[in-house]
Parts: sequence; structure tokens; C-alpha cells
Amino acid sequence: MVRAIDLVINLLAAVAVISLLVAPALGDDALKRELVEQASEVKPPVLARYQELDLMHKQILITLQTLPENQITTTTRKWVNLASGQGGILLKFDEINDLASKGDPQSHETALTQATQLKGDIGTLEGYNQAKDNFITIYPRMALTHFFTDQGVYFEELAENENDTRLSINYYEQALVAYREAEDLTKTTYVDLKVKELMSEYRFDMEVANESFCVGETNFDQAISGLNNSTNLITIVTGILSARTSERELTTAYELYTKHGDKQASQIDEMLVTVDNAHTELVAVFLRYAAVIGALFLAILIIALDRIFRWTHAVEDTLLGNEVIG
Repeated sequence: MVRAIDLVINLLAAVAVISLLVAPALGDDALKRELVEQASEVKPPVLARYQELDLMHKQILITLQTLPENQITTTTRKWVNLASGQGGILLKFDEINDLASKGDPQSHETALTQATQLKGDIGTLEGYNQAKDNFITIYPRMALTHFFTDQGVYFEELAENENDTRLSINYYEQALVAYREAEDLTKTTYVDLKVKELMSEYRFDMEVANESFCVGETNFDQAISGLNNSTNLITIVTGILSARTSERELTTAYELYTKHGDKQASQIDEMLVTVDNAHTELVAVFLRYAAVIGALFLAILIIALDRIFRWTHAVEDTLLGNEVIG
């Protein structure tokens, strides 16, 4: 009887052990189907743009389908979610690609920032052996390099076609970030040198332009003051000289601001027109003064010559009279 009870107990224990062994397998099989279905449903448009990501997506499915059920664990769920789940690498890549597909540079800058942050997710994915051993982590790295290279080209072309030097420098700096992230040493070196040269040239030109503008503006005010005080000959002469100096200095500033696409060039252009008109009017006023002064001088000269002539004639008459008397 005791043996029979022991036998029953042993049978029950064996059934329990078998149940424990079978239950995880059934659970793992269900998890496997769930993860395969989840990964299959994730087909963002970015897969068509980057072949690397399409290969990554296919490799995830192949890995899940070929892994034995007993190797499908909660850890598997974590890396699959990180790679292709909601908020995962593939969908984040899709958001980045959507931003980079827009025409405005600001969207591309945002995409570049988000792509740099995505490196952290890829680094985390590389910490999962199943993903790494099945080469799943290789593809997003390749896609990210591809993306950074594309953005480097985009910003470099923007910089080369931009008239505003400040914007051009900013675009070159964004291109530099992109090429550096893409680990393109040749492009990184070239763009870095381009940024330094352009910044040096811009700073030098702006120092000259700003100094010329200050001098030109001061003389501009003096020229206008001379025009507003046209009854004072000294003020008029000072205004004419100031107008010439202002025109020369403002022209220098205008050329440099125009060279670098600075909006201040339009303001200076208006000032040049004004000071040129002021110079013309001041010269006209000066000529009128000169004409009056010349006429007065000529009248005085004629009177003086007439008096000299009369005096000379009188002297001659006196000398002649003396000769007759003698």
C-alpha cells in the first residue's frame, strides 16, 4: 500500500515536472508568434528610402522565426521593441527621414540632432547578444552613416549657394557635424577648413565695414547739418567736405555688406543716395555764394581800378600843369 502511494506521489511529481517544462515552451511559442506579428506590422516608409533599414527589418523577422522557442524570452521582447516597436529605432528613423524630407533647413537641423541622439538607442541595442550575434545592429549603424552623409551634402550645397555669409557659415557648421558623425575624414577636414577661412574673412571684413560705416555716418550727419544751415558759408564748405568723406566711407561699407549679404547694405544704399543729393545741393549753394562773392569782388575791383585810373590821370594832369607853368 505504501509502495502504491509512493508510486502515485512519484507519478504526480513527474507530471508536475513535465508540466513545468512544457508550460514555458508553450508560453515562449506564444511570445514568438506575438513578436513576429508585431515586427511584421512595422513597415514605415523609411524602409524604401534606406535599404539598410529594410535589411534590418527582414533580419529581425528571420531571427525571430529561426530562434528556438526556449530562447524567446522577455529579453528578446526588449530588444525587439527597441528595434521595431513603438518608439523604436525603425520608427524613430522614419520620423527623422520625414523631417529631412522637408525643404526648410530648420527641419534638417532638427533631424540631424535627433539622428545624433539615435546613436544612443543603437548602442543600447548592441548590448543585446541576440541582436548583435544575428547582425541586426550592423544595419542601423550603416543607415545612420548614410543619413549623416546625405545631410552633409545637403548643408554643404546650401552653404555654397547662400549669399548671407552668416547663414553660409551656419550651414557649413551643420555640414561639418554631419560629416563628422558619418566619420568622413576627407569631407570633415575640407569643411572644417572652409568654416575657419570664411569666418576669418567675414570677421575682418565686418571690422572694416563697421568702422567705415561709423565714419561715414558721422560725416553724413555733418553734411545734412551743412545743408540745413545754408546761410553759413563755413558750414556749407564743411558740409561739402563731409559729404565727400561720407560717400567714400559708406561706399566701402556698402560693398562689404553687399559681399556678405548683410541686410544693412540696403540702409547704406539709401544713405548714399541722400548724401549724394546733399553734396549736389551744397555745391550749388556754394556756387551761388561764390557767384555773389565773385560779383562783389569784381565790382570792388572795378571801382578800385577806376579810382586808381582817375588818380593816375589826376597825377598826370598835375605833372603836366607843372611843366607848363615852369
